[in-house]
Amino acid sequence: MSNTWILVADAGRARLLELADSGRKLSEVACYTNPDARLPGKESTTDRPPTVNESMGGTRHAIEPHTSLREKTMERFAHLLNTALERGREEHRYESLVLVAPSRFLGALHGCMDKPLRDRVVEEVHHDYTALSVAELRERLPTKLFL
Repeated sequence: MSNTWILVADAGRARLLELADSGRKLSEVACYTNPDARLPGKESTTDRPPTVNESMGGTRHAIEPHTSLREKTMERFAHLLNTALERGREEHRYESLVLVAPSRFLGALHGCMDKPLRDRVVEEVHHDYTALSVAELRERLPTKLFL
């Protein structure tokens, strides 16, 4: 059996679809959400920035974090999806993988993927199609997937 999994995701939600050989019908396998990604900017940060002590004396300085809280939640969500994809690969539930996500989120996914999982990726679509129905998604995906 040569199944293809299609991950349609952004930083806030993801849908995992399966494209089976028999009939080439798309069916939804799982759905994931990241509610922290939908918080307005001021709600996703703390009241005060972190501080550091001066090496001489008792002075403290505010510092900017290297990554924002929004980026951290996006990376956590990418790791969650990576775990689901890895589990499916280990259980031999699919042979090939298609990633459909905005470029920024694709970068987060690539950052947590190991080589065996990256080797399963046969196609990438750099768009946010998370709000599309299965029928609309089928129209927008490359036709070579359905041959």
